Amino acid sequence: MLIFLHLLPPEAAHAATIFGLKLGLGPRLKNKSNLRQTLFGKEIRNPIGLSAGADKEAAVLPAWSKMGFGIVEAGTVTLHPRKGNPKPRMWRLPNDAVINWLGLPGRGLDPFIKNLAKFKKHTSRKDVCVGASIASPDGILDEFKILAKAVAPYVDYITLNASCPNVAHEDHAAEDTAAEHIKSAKLGAGRTPVLVKLGPTHDAVALERMVKAALTAGVDGFVATNTVPFTSSDLLAKKTFDWPTHHQKEVGGYSGPQLLQTAMWMVKEIRKHIPASMPVIGVGGIQSGEDAVRMLKSGANAIQLYTGLIAHGPALLNEIAAALPATSAK
Repeated sequence: MLIFLHLLPPEAAHAATIFGLKLGLGPRLKNKSNLRQTLFGKEIRNPIGLSAGADKEAAVLPAWSKMGFGIVEAGTVTLHPRKGNPKPRMWRLPNDAVINWLGLPGRGLDPFIKNLAKFKKHTSRKDVCVGASIASPDGILDEFKILAKAVAPYVDYITLNASCPNVAHEDHAAEDTAAEHIKSAKLGAGRTPVLVKLGPTHDAVALERMVKAALTAGVDGFVATNTVPFTSSDLLAKKTFDWPTHHQKEVGGYSGPQLLQTAMWMVKEIRKHIPASMPVIGVGGIQSGEDAVRMLKSGANAIQLYTGLIAHGPALLNEIAAALPATSAK
């Protein structure tokens, strides 16, 4: 099945995957019972998460649960329907990497909420932590509040996508802008925790400013990190590919193995500035059990996958579960 999907164009392969999961064709993987932990006040089966982007409309949440994930972050959802960027907008790269320039396509909030509400009644939800990634492509504060208020009753946490490189209004949100976004989302979220997803960086001073601004705004946790845009391509030390272009301008964000070192560094840096009890989810470049262990040892409470799942299939979950010692659960 994985070989067949790799023969299709990337976006077609994703659509085929979602269609197959809707038909119940997804695998059912076993879970190690000694990896259970508590996250956002909920007991979950393991700290292995699916990152935003894989299930943009929360369309197949039961399938991810059966596959063995302990965390599923649906979205990113926007308030209104969006076509996204013109195609082609996804590219496979050598060495199990991907560049995407999707531009947050989707049908908007209403179908997303219907899918979340349906899954909330599903028995497989009981030991799976469900999150929703939200964004306002135009940075409209009221949209963050509306989105957060709408999804809060159905999820265990909300992630504010403050660093999506594939929309026009910004590459990386400055700390004051991110703080305003967080405040708005918090107004709508009520008691549901709000996390912020940070863009990749090796600038310790700028990262500290961002973290402290987010804390002052009331953030409940962090996700590190997002994809690497062309403007930050210096973070990719071994770049052996030509960046895709649209109208002679480089576009998209890189995800793949070269992101792991940056993501781990960011997790370690974030940990220096936040309370020990505050959750951090590490995402970026995790493509093996060893990668997952290293991310957790860097200070992450949990990890998220997407590109690794594309490259290696659901068997990666079993590999990671086998590599994680029981003591890794926090």
